[in-house]
Amino acid sequence: MKTNTERAKEQLTLTPEIEFTLERDGFIGAMYQPERDEYSGKAMVMFGGSDGIYNLTKLVAEQYVKRGMTVLALAYWNEPGLPDGFEKVPVESVEKAALWLRGQGFEKVGLWGISMGAELALLAGSLLPDLISCVTAVCPTNVCGQGFVKKKGVQSLECSAFSWRGKDLPWARLKFSRTAILRDSLRERSVCLRSCYEDAVLHAPEQAQIKVEDIGGPLLLLYPERDAMWPSELSAEKIRARLKEKNFAYPCRCVGYQFASHMLVPVKSRSAAMFRVERKYPEKCWKSNMDAFEKTLAFWKEVW
Repeated sequence: MKTNTERAKEQLTLTPEIEFTLERDGFIGAMYQPERDEYSGKAMVMFGGSDGIYNLTKLVAEQYVKRGMTVLALAYWNEPGLPDGFEKVPVESVEKAALWLRGQGFEKVGLWGISMGAELALLAGSLLPDLISCVTAVCPTNVCGQGFVKKKGVQSLECSAFSWRGKDLPWARLKFSRTAILRDSLRERSVCLRSCYEDAVLHAPEQAQIKVEDIGGPLLLLYPERDAMWPSELSAEKIRARLKEKNFAYPCRCVGYQFASHMLVPVKSRSAAMFRVERKYPEKCWKSNMDAFEKTLAFWKEVW
């Protein structure tokens, strides 16, 4: 039986202009340029989530490239030489990719991330306001979470999921429980980690909350109205409230979808079948995925 990585690789249709390596460039990535550039002077660094499937990131990137955006697909974990879990994953990989793009003459560099990648995008945007000028966070969280590894389920670690300049970023403790995850997943008939994250999302200490108000450009949040994987809709509400309280200087657009899952991407993946809403309403979920895709493209053109 083929793995998700193998299936994603089969669907790839574009050849990268450049492929980056840790040894030569300090990060792992693939640069794609469109036949017709619809976003002159702009480039997007794109990365995935805790599935760790780099080829899936490339597949999503291809969809945006085909619509005229220059994209650098980035692997920040789960590749040779990178962390094999969310244990102090360095945000510097995003910085290095963005600096490379700026060095090539791109005046504006943005970030697109989903799930744990959305957490990374928000963190990197807040830490690099002079380098990053737009963030798109799909299924976001409002906090920097506790580190974890996927070994015999999910095992928490006494550290941050992400690091900066060699030090743990302040983190919120999560409540990983095999019993609770199994109970909730059976009840939801979906992979469900909501109970692990809800307390952190709602009550994280100030130091662990992502300083989204420091992001140096417009922010787009996309999420299901009921996210089984983790409470991204609650996170979006907390982010929006924080931005209002802090008088955020840039536009922030939030778009929720009734029929959508944690796989809110413009590619069809078998992983979507993990979620009940995808199995029950596949056509409506796909419509939401494509609407999010179009709204993202429009946001980049009209607001950024």
